[in-house]
Amino acid sequence: MSNLSLVVPRPSLLAVCAAGLLALATAMGIGRFAFTPMLPLMIGAGSADVVAGGWLAAANYSGYLLGALTTARLPLTPQRTGLLALAVIAASTAAMGLTESLALWLLLRFVAGVASAWVLVSTSVWCLAWLSHFERPGGVGVLYAGVGAGIALAGLYCWRGG
Repeated sequence: MSNLSLVVPRPSLLAVCAAGLLALATAMGIGRFAFTPMLPLMIGAGSADVVAGGWLAAANYSGYLLGALTTARLPLTPQRTGLLALAVIAASTAAMGLTESLALWLLLRFVAGVASAWVLVSTSVWCLAWLSHFERPGGVGVLYAGVGAGIALAGLYCWRGG
């Protein structure tokens, strides 16, 4: 019996793959890449210009780098890290609609970047451990399909005008 079954209830293979896919779709689709298709809409509405868009992207990239470097140092289990980070992504993204301040947008995009990396790393650790336990390496493709699915869904949502 492995330590995994002693720590948490045993999820099904389908539950592991679905949870991983949805977490990565949310983190990457909203926390990282939703801003890309939103930028033309923001420019068209006069909310931002190309220079501000570049700074906002850089803030998100910087946050993602910091998040990737710090995830393993968080004093939480991968499950708790992932759930906390998903909540941070939702809150920081929603907060962008509450202000027109570029300085606050920069901070919020940075925070979303940090949280996105936390989700990617923690979800990978959790899902890969379970996929190994199930001896189902093919599930890795389902897990990481969440990245592309999230990017595609965010782009389609913005393309049709929200």
